[in-house]
Amino acid sequence: VRLGSPDPRRAGAAGRDRQRRQADQFAANVLPVIAEVRQAGADTLGKIADALNARGIRTARGGPWFPATVRNVLTRATPQ
Repeated sequence: VRLGSPDPRRAGAAGRDRQRRQADQFAANVLPVIAEVRQAGADTLGKIADALNARGIRTARGGPWFPATVRNVLTRATPQ
């Protein structure tokens, strides 16, 4: 019996597409909160990260927010 995907390239592409969709969905869910935090006066990535952590909002992987993770979400939301 042969195990594994008959076409590993296709399986890898499907996995990347799924990860991309999940990341896009997470960003879409957290962007309204980021907008609210910005309206409350958070004007830097660090302040936004601190506000998200204070609210108990976790990153997609369940960790704390850092300026770079906020930047990554904002970059994902910007059309390329």
